[in-house]
Amino acid sequence: MPTTKKLSLIIPLHNVEKHVKNATNSIINQSLEGLEIILIDDGSTDNSLNAFANSLSELDVVTISQPNKGLSAARNAGILKATGEYLLFLDADDFLLPSALKNIFKMLNSNNPDVLFGRYLKWNPHTGFMKPPDYDYLPPNDNKKRTEYILSALPESSWNAWRYICKRRFILEKELFFEVGILCEDVPWTLRLLESADTISFLKTPFYAYYQYRPGSILSNVNSKRLVDLNATILDLLNKYKSRPVLCRSLVKQSFYYINEYCKFKKYDRIKVLESYREVLPLYKNSNFLLHQTVSKCQNFILFYGLSLGMFASKIVYKRYKSVYNNMYKAIQ
Repeated sequence: MPTTKKLSLIIPLHNVEKHVKNATNSIINQSLEGLEIILIDDGSTDNSLNAFANSLSELDVVTISQPNKGLSAARNAGILKATGEYLLFLDADDFLLPSALKNIFKMLNSNNPDVLFGRYLKWNPHTGFMKPPDYDYLPPNDNKKRTEYILSALPESSWNAWRYICKRRFILEKELFFEVGILCEDVPWTLRLLESADTISFLKTPFYAYYQYRPGSILSNVNSKRLVDLNATILDLLNKYKSRPVLCRSLVKQSFYYINEYCKFKKYDRIKVLESYREVLPLYKNSNFLLHQTVSKCQNFILFYGLSLGMFASKIVYKRYKSVYNNMYKAIQ
């Protein structure tokens, strides 16, 4: 039997050869034993796997190669291959903050929770780190209220799988694998995780750096299909949890977050997205009254086209700014 590691770091790879430096350097600089690194090459057409593996050659690295099946399948393969007592998911273009694993190990050794819930910093190579909001983590004892508190009351988004360091045995016993074939796998997985966990601890010191708006990343290429898929997933969850309005509001807020932050789809795609929202919003109101549903649809119509107009205006401003900048650059040259 393989020696049990304290922590398995699961890193899916897909055409990220140019972005490995931050992640690999952050892992090397942790300088801790008891770490196993699982690299899953998900059908890359570049040299992602070798670039990562060679940079971490002095560490305990396990590699997996598979045809392109998507992020969910890659993470699932990592879960099954890992031997660590705990699992931590790391996106290849993100990185760990200094002393992250030291702080994580300290909390795991003290509390031995099913799940350790951690904080993160948003990072951009041009602007650096975004200052995080201050807050204390004081969840209710009731599991349902605890789920709603984590997903609704905290100032940072809690829908990302990499925020949760999970006991591997707990993941396997509860069969908490990622759903393959959907484009928003973290949303249903996070809900199932929080509803299933008996014990959750909180790591107050941020441990994870999230590369925001990386060119070429999944979220920088959100299209109408991705948003429609997200709304279909949220609609299923809204039907399942419609007796819990706080949770329903958080789910729909996540959908609005995607359209506001990432979506740059073409005009002829907008109707498909709008139709998917018309299904979601009546359940957001958690009401069967026709008047409330009608008001919801009208609100969504105004909101959707308001966002579309805002994105269109920002696109014009950006093009104008880029044109002025290019002319200035040519003049300098």
